[in-house]
Amino acid sequence: MGQQPMIDIAYDVLNNSKSAVVFIELFNNVSEIKGLTQAQKEDKIAQFYTDLSLDGRFVIMEDNKWDLKSRHRLEEVKKVSAEELIDDEEDEIEEE
Repeated sequence: MGQQPMIDIAYDVLNNSKSAVVFIELFNNVSEIKGLTQAQKEDKIAQFYTDLSLDGRFVIMEDNKWDLKSRHRLEEVKKVSAEELIDDEEDEIEEE
């Protein structure tokens, strides 16, 4: 599993999940499967978020939850602006 790209592992994780998963939980789960160290996680989190955003298999839902696009009709998918995403990330940083 170590050589499999993180984005493909995320697909497998969500495919095996019954519902959408909060970004940080998804990232931590994928990181654990990959066996990443804390330093590696810090280096990869931004790229992982970008990959999720750009990969057409995934969709962002309310409350920064991610799911497989194939499970949702277009009407269900929340259109999230860049400003909302930035606000959500700032809130997460403040909570830590």
